[in-house]
Amino acid sequence: MSIAVLNEVYAEARRLSIAGSVVAPGDFRLKKLIEPLKKAGTKAPVFSKVAECVEEVVNSSDKTAASSLLNLTSLVCSILFTQGSMGAEGKLEPIKSSAVAAKRSQISARMLKPLIEALTSTGSGRLEQIRSAIDLGLFSDLRLVRPSLKAIDDVYGDIADLIADKVLPMYGKAILAELKTAFDCKGKTGHARRLRTMHRIDPEFAREIIKESLETGSPEVKVAAIECLGNSPDDLAYLIEQAKAKAKDVRRAAYHALGKLDSTAAQEILTQAMDGKDLELVASALNGSQSPVLGQNALDRIKMVVEELPTIKDKKKQGEALVRCAPLFSILGDNLNPAAEKYLQGLVESQENLLKIKSSPGGQDLIDTVVSTLAGGSEQSLKFLVERRDQFSIDGFMEVFSASMKTMKPKEFYKTFGSYINRNAMKNSPEHLRHKAVVEGLQDGPGYHWGWIDSEPRVKLDDAWIDDAILADDFDLVTALATPKHANTIKYFSGKLADLKSLGKNVDLNQFAIALIQVEHPQATSFVLDNVKAQ
Repeated sequence: MSIAVLNEVYAEARRLSIAGSVVAPGDFRLKKLIEPLKKAGTKAPVFSKVAECVEEVVNSSDKTAASSLLNLTSLVCSILFTQGSMGAEGKLEPIKSSAVAAKRSQISARMLKPLIEALTSTGSGRLEQIRSAIDLGLFSDLRLVRPSLKAIDDVYGDIADLIADKVLPMYGKAILAELKTAFDCKGKTGHARRLRTMHRIDPEFAREIIKESLETGSPEVKVAAIECLGNSPDDLAYLIEQAKAKAKDVRRAAYHALGKLDSTAAQEILTQAMDGKDLELVASALNGSQSPVLGQNALDRIKMVVEELPTIKDKKKQGEALVRCAPLFSILGDNLNPAAEKYLQGLVESQENLLKIKSSPGGQDLIDTVVSTLAGGSEQSLKFLVERRDQFSIDGFMEVFSASMKTMKPKEFYKTFGSYINRNAMKNSPEHLRHKAVVEGLQDGPGYHWGWIDSEPRVKLDDAWIDDAILADDFDLVTALATPKHANTIKYFSGKLADLKSLGKNVDLNQFAIALIQVEHPQATSFVLDNVKAQ
């Protein structure tokens, strides 16, 4: 039997239940359904019963309307329920699915809601919120998969890039179908990100999409497609052709892809570009390249520049030569063989001659670049720099200090640099500047307070650093270096808590609270609660 009229009765009864039974008596919409119900009742008596209930509601008073409406609603719901069906017709087949690669977890709604808002809305402060969520591993919650897929088109490019680089790849092949469905080769930046993400997750899956994008894609998508090439020798001829394109972005993408190929022809193209106007494009594409051939070619050109500098009398031309030298160092990067390290060490030892070059950039800039490059090299290179640390500019000194903090054993590191903490030198003198550099490096480097959300392990320092900071009554440094259950620090903080006024008005109480929690101070909880109330 047809139940369309019953659905109408149900809809009207639901409307009246929401509005209130007081408006049910005399309702014209229900009244016009009585005749169709009576007509249907000639074939199915249940419709006549429904018609009677409808009449009772229409003819009810304020006192009887509620019970009449309840009877009608109950009867209609019962009939509709019996006429319903469950399941679907047809042959059962398994649903194709892919497991999310990320380790699954579930976060509370309190943390989830603001994160979803950051992914789906606009406004300031969202980038840092998303970065913190990545560090905390919150994106492994499956409820964030779809908001993350949409965020690849975010109006703020930094957020969209962060999602494409750090978040979406963790979901693995499970999101490839969604990315492909939303991808438009004629689209703009967001679709270029989709293509890069698909290639990063599964190069074979993205291969055909890349070929289509090379032929018919928009400029942005085509550049992304070129960057995705370089995994097959078949790409070589096409990339060599694109390396000669007029568009700078296309050439940069071609250089990036050529750098992946272990091919003599590709290396020749890249080496030729080092000598031309595209040096910076090649450098950005090959930054950190592990190719021994390209690294050696970059080093050969650095040698040529350094040898020619003394013969160039014009300061402007000297500066231009050194400008071309900087990108070559970025190509060299960490790709230092023993011969390259020996040559760079020789430049450090002869820095007195290089410092005579007063162009802009000048000899000091060259030495700083050499020191920075060697600091990322072997243990022997770092030891070489440590022995000469006081000969460098403050920038060079900080490069050595930072590299040593990450690689030296705690006691050895303190033995080497600990003496800089308590130097009372004349203001702005080299000794004073190095003292400031060490203090600032200690405050920024270890990352004790925020180590729990840092992707890199915390730098472990010898306790002697904290003892020296306490002795110097350097509150900011003690706060930065605070470590769990350090007795001297707990005692020092207890003294400060007893006389908060001595800290002055500029002290960051929130940072102090974090330090109290870090050292597990017995008064940490009460101080945090008092601080929250004050705010």
